[in-house]
Amino acid sequence: MAVYKTISVSEDTFKEFERMAESYALTNKGLVEVMLTYFKVSKADPRSPQADNPTDAIKALDKRLVSFIKEQEKKILLPMKEAIFDMAGTEGMARRSDLRIVNTNVKKVIIGLKLDK
Repeated sequence: MAVYKTISVSEDTFKEFERMAESYALTNKGLVEVMLTYFKVSKADPRSPQADNPTDAIKALDKRLVSFIKEQEKKILLPMKEAIFDMAGTEGMARRSDLRIVNTNVKKVIIGLKLDK
């Protein structure tokens, strides 16, 4: 048989706790259990509650992604474009129309990724 313990809290805190349990459709015992699990998994410190703003996290991730894409542009796309144009200069007019298509597509990629800023 399970042994249960009592937790002492103020009446106002208990009322708020009951409202919270009800809002999640949990029993008081169930709410305590999921709270403990939440704190273990998230490693959140209940002594200093601060809501993580998902918008800030998304902005930071977006910044990292744009930085990565810009780096790829510098290291891969632009050198590749220059190499293709060098080849075109040596192979003559027959390849120039192909190169215009490649150049147009590279520009579309850069504009689409908003890397031209």
